[in-house]
Amino acid sequence: MGVDAQQRDITIACDWGDIAATMATPEGGTSTAVVIVAGSGPTDRNGNSSAGLVTYAYKMLSDELVERGFAVLRYDKRAIGGSHYPAERIAQVEFQDFVDDAAQCVAYLRNEGYDRVFVAGHSEGGQIALELAAREDVKVDGLVLLCAAGYSIDVILERQLAAQLYPSNIGLLLSARNIITRLKSGQRVPNEQIPDMLKSLFGEGVQPFLISSMASDPQRLASECELPMLIVSGGRDVQVSVDNGERLAEAAPNARHITFENVAHVLKDTTTSDRVEQLLSVYNDGWLTLTDGLTAEIATFISNSQQ
Repeated sequence: MGVDAQQRDITIACDWGDIAATMATPEGGTSTAVVIVAGSGPTDRNGNSSAGLVTYAYKMLSDELVERGFAVLRYDKRAIGGSHYPAERIAQVEFQDFVDDAAQCVAYLRNEGYDRVFVAGHSEGGQIALELAAREDVKVDGLVLLCAAGYSIDVILERQLAAQLYPSNIGLLLSARNIITRLKSGQRVPNEQIPDMLKSLFGEGVQPFLISSMASDPQRLASECELPMLIVSGGRDVQVSVDNGERLAEAAPNARHITFENVAHVLKDTTTSDRVEQLLSVYNDGWLTLTDGLTAEIATFISNSQQ
């Protein structure tokens, strides 16, 4: 495709260190750039993670957007991938810190001379994009929300855990709900009060991030956002259901909401809505291409938003 030759790894200086990123540009140049913001957990700029996720979805999206004439910056959030962060500070990372990182990427593109900058946030990255757009000191020209939550993270967590634990492990589900309620109120939960099976999700080291995330309301942010907005949902998304996109669209009447019937959370088609079957297949198939038509819809949205 000739895309790799136009990619270069860069670093973006921040007060905590350097954001590791990849900048891709089309032949002939462009005045429009897109920042891809990754989803939750240790998901890197390519759409892979040390937790077993192998999709290369963000790299594929970048390649396809570059082929359509847009520059693309994709990056590792702090403490993820190549964006090394002091180990002693990781437990204090909050949600707004990730918004700060995204803001630094937008500023980099502005300094590079791009007149139009769009933010494409996937999953948690969509929430980051909404928070970014609300900042008065950051100028972006439009948002693409890919399988983004339409409810606060506490609601999303409860739904996901209910799907996994009910009715086989109702006791653990009730424990999780109690922890979520306490975190939502801003209260820390000691590790000894967290069941072992829930420590990776709710341990003391991630509680500052969870508490700060739960304070963010995507529907309110969407209702207050006046930017052009494209909302994309997946009909087979077992992590963020289609009604999340519907809630965002209801909050932002000027937004366009489209649903790809067979798309899983990782932006690729699947034939199953079973969570385990997806984890064993589409979540771990780096050769499987993005769903047909996704990049075209994004490119059309960006182009139309420049009118």
